[in-house]
Amino acid sequence: MERREYEVLWSYYYGMGKTTMAGIDAIRELDKKKVIKKIYEITDNDYNEVWYLIRDAKEKSYILKSKCGNTYANDVMKEFKDKYEFYRITTDVIKMFNDDIYPIVFKIKEQDFGKYYDESKNINNAFFHNYYCHINNAYKTIREYRNKVEVETFDKETDAIYWCSDFDITKEQILSNDIRPFNLNEKVYNYDF
Repeated sequence: MERREYEVLWSYYYGMGKTTMAGIDAIRELDKKKVIKKIYEITDNDYNEVWYLIRDAKEKSYILKSKCGNTYANDVMKEFKDKYEFYRITTDVIKMFNDDIYPIVFKIKEQDFGKYYDESKNINNAFFHNYYCHINNAYKTIREYRNKVEVETFDKETDAIYWCSDFDITKEQILSNDIRPFNLNEKVYNYDF
């Protein structure tokens, strides 16, 4: 996710956003114009609701609230689920960003690694840019920064998290010293959708 997207989610969630609130008719209009770029489905476990962030081709954001009249938003959005990929997260990601954690490192399941990373073309297909998983007794990591995709493998999970969370550090620098930030595990979001 781009920092701007975290900021939009954060500002809406904490009631400070100026993001356009959209109804289903506005979303259908964006769909007709074929300008929808991304749709984030945000599950709020604290309030047992779902809401959406829609980003268009001009990077404008729209929020579809958890209810439109009597209809829940996830029921209304069913018509778009076959047309667009929905990026699913929980409000835990927003809370992490609120705690000044950025970048957030996503931990994925082993079976999803091939879905998100195309090894033959070195392409990251995930909406998140820093992630890792445990494969064959090692931690395979991906980080994408300024459209450059880097891949590394580590023996220790803390090394993998550290590398994913700091774009300036190299694998050699990590392995050559024992100093690690204290809050490494706080930077990890377990992505299991």
